[in-house]
Amino acid sequence: MISEADETAAPPPATGPPRRLYLWAALVLVVLSLGAIWIAAQADPSDTFATVDVENLPVGRPAPEVRAKGWLNSPALSAGDLAGKVVVYDFWTYSCVNCVRTLPYLRAWHERYRGDGLVLLGVHSPEFDFEKDRRNVEQATARLEVTWPVALDDDMVVWDAFSNRYWPAKWITDRQGRIRYFHPGEGNYVETENVIRTLLGVDTSSPRALDPKEPKRAPDEVLQNLTQETYLGTERGSVAEAGQHAYQPGELRTHQPGLTGTWQGEPQRIRSVSPDASLSLRYQAREINLVMATGAPGGVPVDVTVELDGKPLPEGFRTGDTRVDDQGATYVRVQASDLYRLAFGPRIDQHTLRLTPRTPGLEAFAFTFGA
Repeated sequence: MISEADETAAPPPATGPPRRLYLWAALVLVVLSLGAIWIAAQADPSDTFATVDVENLPVGRPAPEVRAKGWLNSPALSAGDLAGKVVVYDFWTYSCVNCVRTLPYLRAWHERYRGDGLVLLGVHSPEFDFEKDRRNVEQATARLEVTWPVALDDDMVVWDAFSNRYWPAKWITDRQGRIRYFHPGEGNYVETENVIRTLLGVDTSSPRALDPKEPKRAPDEVLQNLTQETYLGTERGSVAEAGQHAYQPGELRTHQPGLTGTWQGEPQRIRSVSPDASLSLRYQAREINLVMATGAPGGVPVDVTVELDGKPLPEGFRTGDTRVDDQGATYVRVQASDLYRLAFGPRIDQHTLRLTPRTPGLEAFAFTFGA
């Protein structure tokens, strides 16, 4: 969710919880992968993430069969249904900003190469409990224009079968069902498309997929200074204690969120309790997002006032989620359990964000950032 994931990365420690692949971790670990060498027909594609020779791809194990809890956009796809196809298995979850940023490229590949034998298969492996709700996923796939088959991996069975560790991640198999390529995170779109074309046997002179015209990623030296993904629940965050507590205003440190008023701390989220509750963060980024939901009785929407540096959100920082009331205050309306874009400025800079729920019941899960 934070910024853009690096194009190379190494697996996280086996003892840690699954994490989305973000730049801050990738940049530290990329040095460790620089010496990795692809050994054609001998190395498992998921063993190393270095640049590959698309004409001489390593041959990995057969892909596991997808045994999903449910399916969207398609009946269940068996190994027989995928036989003779080149398959892109895309592991994602709908509130992950990094996953969402890859969708325009997936859509372009799906439209260009499905006639040549490509199957794009989304594996929706949720991070938060609300992402296990089929209706939530159905609404998100419709809103995000995900038209290809989506396997609902609520219990992470498919995730574990692939030994996957990242959101997003792409595993590509050849027509014999063997894993030939793996890429975690964002980026490497040209290389990935070249892999698809090679495995399909598409003529080099044939047209490529349409360019989604997405913004180019910022240089690594810029991205590494961004505020990192920030979890708020007690399981992985440090802003709140478990249970219900009242918090007093204090010094706000860069990259560290702060609470005022009464909040309920839970493993995956925090929930506002008192009318004076607020959540603040001094961050370094161009873009800031927050996964939120309503915990108000009956699922009533919660309006959340958004202030930047002590003032309403400037016009140049407003997003598609920004609303303005009659007094000129800026706010977002939290109804669906989803990712909300809070601010998107003209450049990377340091700002102080303050969120004030206008009624109790706001649930906040994790901040993410972009350049």
